[in-house]
Amino acid sequence: MTGRDYAYTIKMAELALERIKALALPADPPGYELWYTYTTGRNERLNERVNKALAQHGTLSLDELDQISDEFLISSRMRAQLDGANTKISTEINSVVEMLGELVLSTSEGRHDCADASRQLASSTDGDVVRSIADTLIASLRKIEVRQATLEQRLLASRQELETVHQALAAMEIEASLDPVTGLNSRRHFNIVIDRAMRDAERDGKPLSLLMIDIDHFKRFNDEFGHLMGDSVLSLVGAILKQSVKGQDVAARFGGEEFAIILPDTSLKNACTLAEQLRQKIMNRELKVRSSGLELGALTISVGVASSRPGERPRTLIERADACLYEAKIAGRNCTRSEDAEPAGSDAASLAQAPWRRRRWR
Repeated sequence: MTGRDYAYTIKMAELALERIKALALPADPPGYELWYTYTTGRNERLNERVNKALAQHGTLSLDELDQISDEFLISSRMRAQLDGANTKISTEINSVVEMLGELVLSTSEGRHDCADASRQLASSTDGDVVRSIADTLIASLRKIEVRQATLEQRLLASRQELETVHQALAAMEIEASLDPVTGLNSRRHFNIVIDRAMRDAERDGKPLSLLMIDIDHFKRFNDEFGHLMGDSVLSLVGAILKQSVKGQDVAARFGGEEFAIILPDTSLKNACTLAEQLRQKIMNRELKVRSSGLELGALTISVGVASSRPGERPRTLIERADACLYEAKIAGRNCTRSEDAEPAGSDAASLAQAPWRRRRWR
């Protein structure tokens, strides 16, 4: 059986869906693609990564699903598309080189014909001979004109093909930089931007702050109303974040139900103010199923805020902001916490001091 065989593909699809159901994971396109690929066994490294996660935790979190998909599926598609684009570019370059060779040959032949006609004219005064030489020269020039017109058409076609490839590459770049569910920047793009932004901030002596945002009780919400509705909630939060950032600010889906916002030239105090504005804006949104009018309850977020320090690497800044997010979670959720600012949001009178630990909050 081949990869396009009807019976084979149906069997693989059924096995993939069985895996998804058994693990209670989303059957959205990215999730289905991952498990279909896993079932076929064609990507050994992907299967090893999934098996390792299953052995450790018994299932995969949404964050792990996103990371594995990004690492093994999106990157492989991008490589295949890039290979195709490179092949087209190489073909067009070879075509242009060939056309340039024809143009050089045509020009060389034209110069030879002109030089030959010049020599004959210099040694002849007979009118018929002169007329014959002129006719021959005119025919040669017309031949060159026709050849060059043909080359111009071929060059135009090559230019259009290269423009098409350029547009395809630009579309690929956009696809790689955006999260398909929320429309925000992807984790891959976030990693690129925060590294550059922190270097620029240190070079220019300007502050840079980072918000780490997590949707409260998202798993419970997902379990009660389904993964498709969960994607709608992620999309809603993404839209609010996108509308709330401006200038050089960059909002991204960090993974699962967690988001991040990079705030260049922004102090910790101003970053906390923005965090509170976002928290209030999301908390005030009414969640309702339009088709049935079903009330879905309140949607809240917890936010951790940190500012970069001289010589600090992005990973350290992310860990510090994430530690503040953890503090917001143990403080009761629906609040903002930062390293040096007064607690904001929740009415909790005191904040338990707990060591930072990376985890998924629900």
